Amino acid sequence: MARTSMREQMNIGHRGSRRSTLQPTNDDERQALATEVNDIANTVTAPFESKFAPSDMRQLALVAHNHMKPAMKEFIQTYSEVLKKFRITGTQTTMRMCKTLWGEDNPDIEYGLTCTSGPLGGDAQIAALMCMEDLGALIFFVDPLSAHPHQADIDSLNRLSNCGNVIVCPNPTSAMSMMYTLKGALEGGSRGLIPSFFETLESPAVAEYKAQQELALARAVTGGQPGEAAAGRPGLGTDPSMYFRAQDSRPIDTDSDDDDDDDDDDEDEDAGELLDEVNVRQARRVSLAEPSFSEAAKEKGLVSNLYGVKPKKRSGARKMMRSIGKSMRKIAF
Repeated sequence: MARTSMREQMNIGHRGSRRSTLQPTNDDERQALATEVNDIANTVTAPFESKFAPSDMRQLALVAHNHMKPAMKEFIQTYSEVLKKFRITGTQTTMRMCKTLWGEDNPDIEYGLTCTSGPLGGDAQIAALMCMEDLGALIFFVDPLSAHPHQADIDSLNRLSNCGNVIVCPNPTSAMSMMYTLKGALEGGSRGLIPSFFETLESPAVAEYKAQQELALARAVTGGQPGEAAAGRPGLGTDPSMYFRAQDSRPIDTDSDDDDDDDDDDEDEDAGELLDEVNVRQARRVSLAEPSFSEAAKEKGLVSNLYGVKPKKRSGARKMMRSIGKSMRKIAF
């Protein structure tokens, strides 16, 4: 079968790029599109009655980076009729905007938490609201062209938003579209349109993460012995996706000098015995469901950790010091 190029799949000519068939191509068409946008905005911003009280729902967060604050102010002014139906939370500057436009003591408005400035922990405070199950949506006008001193907090807020599967609008266009959905949900009393304001949701990846955490806990409870699960105790013995590997399968020199300590000889013999066992099993990807190392090996402390085995080896520095000592004695006598 002949391979089709990307240009052919997208139906792009050699002299131009593919465009929407409805993309405006002249001033009249652009004016017509702008009129449609204004008509939708007028529909959304018209006064209406909400079937939900602000206290019935989780908070709605408004956040904007410095260069995006003018856009946030315009957004708040335009869509105040919708935003005022929620408990609004946000960083310090954004909350000041809302209170200036709507009135700080307005009895018809229920404000949420006023967080500190983003670089001083405001983004982290909003992320904490999400963890405390009191955040339904995040409208975050991100400045994509500037460096931020609190980038770690920004990443954390975005990551937790995805973990909690809440509504996120990272730019004015997405936020404008979301206003239409929010008004429809409030006016029609439809929780199904905005479920994150009423229920704790989660990313599909969270379930898999929790399952792996349970497996790790089960292994810790059983002392890391894979065979115990087969005996009826909770463990990882039945999970073929977990493996441990030998960290060092290189031959171990068991030869010793005549004056080596007995402890060093014992360590070499123990390591040699364990190495024979490792080489037989070829423990590069051994399922935890298989039998574990011999009891003798475990009693001698040669099974190191959850990732595999690491035989004890005599330090090369000790051998070198011993050799230097011998030479010094010969010189002295």
